Amino acid sequence: MLQGRDVFHSFFARFPLLPELSRDSVAFEDLDRWATSLRLQCGEYHPLESSIAPLGWGTCDILQPAADVAEPVGQSRLLSHRQLQSPPLEWPRDSTVGQVQSPVGGYVHWARYVLQAHRETLLAAGIYEAVYASLFDYGRLPTSWARGLVEFWDAGSSTCWVGAEELTVTLSDLQAVSGLPVFGHSFEECVPPDEQLFRRVPSVDGGRRGRLALPAVYPTLLRQYKQTYRGSGLSRRSRAAMPADLWARSFLQEEYLSPAAASLHDPFDFGLPRSVSLTEEAAELFFSTSHTSPALPGVDEDLLLAGFLAPWLSTFVLPLRMGSLRCSVLLAASQLSEGQRLALAPAVLARVYGVLRTVSEASSLESHDTVLPWQYLYAWVHLHVQGAFSCLETPTYFLQRGFPTVLQLSQASSTLESERIRLFFFSPHLVADRFSLIHQPDSVSLPPHLRGTIVVDGVDDRGRRTLLLRGQSLVVAEYLISMRPGWLCYRQGGFVTLEGYQPNRVARQFGFSQATAYDGRILLPGVTDVRCMGTVPSKTRFYVAALTWLHLLRLGTGSSFLLTLPYSSTGVSYTRLSWHGARRYERRVRRLGLPRGQRSCQGHSDATCDRGTDTETRTTARATVPSSPRASGVAPEPLYTETARSPRRHASSPRASSPRIPVGIHTSPGRASSPRMPVGVHTSPGLASSPRMHVGVHTSPRGPRESSPRLRSLDPTSFSTLDPPDDYFYPAYPGESSGVGADIIAEFSFFPEGHPIDFARPSSAPASFSAGSTSPSTALEGFEYASEISCHVPLLPDSRSVERCIHTAALLKDLIFSIDPRSPASWIEFVPTADRLLGVLASFGVSTTELVFWELLCRALEYQIRRLRDLSVLRTRVTLPELEERVTRRREAADDTHDRFDSSAVALRRHRESSSRMETEVSELTTRVRSLWRDIKEVMSKKTDVEERRGRRDRLTSREEQHYLALQ
Repeated sequence: MLQGRDVFHSFFARFPLLPELSRDSVAFEDLDRWATSLRLQCGEYHPLESSIAPLGWGTCDILQPAADVAEPVGQSRLLSHRQLQSPPLEWPRDSTVGQVQSPVGGYVHWARYVLQAHRETLLAAGIYEAVYASLFDYGRLPTSWARGLVEFWDAGSSTCWVGAEELTVTLSDLQAVSGLPVFGHSFEECVPPDEQLFRRVPSVDGGRRGRLALPAVYPTLLRQYKQTYRGSGLSRRSRAAMPADLWARSFLQEEYLSPAAASLHDPFDFGLPRSVSLTEEAAELFFSTSHTSPALPGVDEDLLLAGFLAPWLSTFVLPLRMGSLRCSVLLAASQLSEGQRLALAPAVLARVYGVLRTVSEASSLESHDTVLPWQYLYAWVHLHVQGAFSCLETPTYFLQRGFPTVLQLSQASSTLESERIRLFFFSPHLVADRFSLIHQPDSVSLPPHLRGTIVVDGVDDRGRRTLLLRGQSLVVAEYLISMRPGWLCYRQGGFVTLEGYQPNRVARQFGFSQATAYDGRILLPGVTDVRCMGTVPSKTRFYVAALTWLHLLRLGTGSSFLLTLPYSSTGVSYTRLSWHGARRYERRVRRLGLPRGQRSCQGHSDATCDRGTDTETRTTARATVPSSPRASGVAPEPLYTETARSPRRHASSPRASSPRIPVGIHTSPGRASSPRMPVGVHTSPGLASSPRMHVGVHTSPRGPRESSPRLRSLDPTSFSTLDPPDDYFYPAYPGESSGVGADIIAEFSFFPEGHPIDFARPSSAPASFSAGSTSPSTALEGFEYASEISCHVPLLPDSRSVERCIHTAALLKDLIFSIDPRSPASWIEFVPTADRLLGVLASFGVSTTELVFWELLCRALEYQIRRLRDLSVLRTRVTLPELEERVTRRREAADDTHDRFDSSAVALRRHRESSSRMETEVSELTTRVRSLWRDIKEVMSKKTDVEERRGRRDRLTSREEQHYLALQ
């Protein structure tokens, strides 16, 4: 009966609701445990510094799916990197990025009345705190943090880079800052057809006709919108939205339309001074009969509440255009007005991810869709960056009752120094005196008795979800939802936007240690690219949208998850720090300033050098590969194994854990002092197979007054962890001197991505690594040395022993200088001769520091010699200049291929954008033609009716005349 009928005469564009999927009809694979223990080597990483901060082994809790493996590194997507290119991308002065939308006149009066009269309904819908936060003005916040967030936003992973770590807006963060619910019915923006608009279901009281499936106030709300729009004289072309102030005038009386401002210390304008503490009677008024309704005559309370929630959704939750109200939000407004709980936070987060991705990937910054609830993003920055905003004192009433964090920003100010903010995102430790990064703020109000315990998401014997029972807190269920990866869906009319949600990439925000994250998102049937959802058939599109909502909000999975304690100690696994953070971030910044022809992939392995590799395949879900070290109930193997001691000398070198230590020996003739050992040497276990190994020996004359080497200043844009400057070296040990030969200043330039060598104990290597392990091995081929330095007690120095040490060190230095890369004979004699000289030095009682220095230097040279033996180039007649020419040609070809790939990607993106615009224009033209055709049919029908009436009137007139003549 209702099929094909339209009671609104094609005024609204109709789209069907998402299909209702049964939880039992679709099965999802869930992990048994979302938080597992894994033995990691974790630490902190500071870009541009000389090393990874102290690393330590231990059993850490990580967020699944993840493991301690190396992550492939793709092309940098950060806008801040592309801003360094030529021509540079600059923000226009009229950019709307970061601008907070202000409410219409009369909104504050309307909100105050709704908060009093409909408090219970808003509490049932879970939006009372969010509506309360909309009372205050956030339009004065500066846009510097918003631009910094966009510039360092990674569109592929939906995360923000802060140094070499990732941070993102999680669902729990968004709920904490905004008060929007995470769990509830799926959020939809559309006007359904009549068969769904007036569909009836059996009522509880057993009525014959049943009740409407959708809220009863919804059709009334649509009629109100239609009448208001037609009465305003607006164009019929833009019927999907109207000015928000026009909507307010159709509900409120004239005296309530004046603008007003609310203060945190006096929300309901009682004239309270700031010195008076805010109480419940002044902060949350209860409704009484003395309150006067601001509504116009004929507007009942249900319609007034639903009418208020429509501009609240269009202005503070999901704004799409400044100062406008969409007819598509009326459905959600009517559902909320009846106390239905909607999952607003996932839809808002999908919109946030989509806009940040679009702006960060754009080729220009002129004009884009940048309308967002920026006040929530500013509150998120305030949550994780201490010192970002200077807030006045917030009443303790709001802090004790867990109101949204965004309330604190209504009286906040922030720095306007965009360069300092960019420096924080680039390298936080450089502005540690001003800003401090907080990974896990204590903002989620979880039950205190459940902190530090494991909670099970189960089903009782009656089939009820245990996390939704009265004994449990709904916050725990929403926290579990925010911990699991999935897809975020935002549906508006016929368009569906899907954004990947991967909280396991930011496990530190949940109190866990960060390992390399796997993709835990489900496969989407019929979808090959989520960025081209417009090409998917509408039936498949809506089914996929319903499937993603069901997967995201599923409960009763049987999984267990850990609720960590506040401010839990966390870290980042060494594998992720050295491979993902340093390679993906610092190297790109260093290379961006060079011309295209001079860029190279030096220092990258085959798995990490491919610019075409995309770490975020948004179309499919990777299989979760379990980590080999992870085993429940099994005692972990010992971390280090002690090797057999070498009988060839009294003190030998520690086992070198990485060959990637380019060493430069600078000598200063004519000056006698001791060689000095660097303070700390870090080597990389994962780079044992890299071909970039070299040892350079240079002479560096120094004046008689020149002091020992000290740490040089670094240029933040030219230093790379994987490829440091040639002149970079570490400071020497202070306070040690000896009379060993001439002044030999050792300048170590190496890759600080590995394990620190502890000179206070025997050197060793992890025993759990193997050749077939996913983690790179740290054991080096050809090294059979053990360390006895820790038990070596040097003799007391005297003049004779000093002379012997000087002579032996001079011989060792001459031996090192005699190495010729083109003479294999010098390689063969180096190893035994160096072993004998090192043994002589140990027997003469040389200091431990000097002995370790010579040991490490000889072992590095020995490894380079072994690598030279294995190079196939030595068995050919190809000269070095020819090889260099080949390498140059290969690099030019690779750069040319990369350029073509970049231009093809740009052309493809432009083609997709133009195709999308053409489809939109075709759709608009089709709609206009159809509306014109309907108008023409109506006019022709009216014209036909008029002609028929005129004919009937003429016939009756002639008949009457004939009858009159006949009577005469």
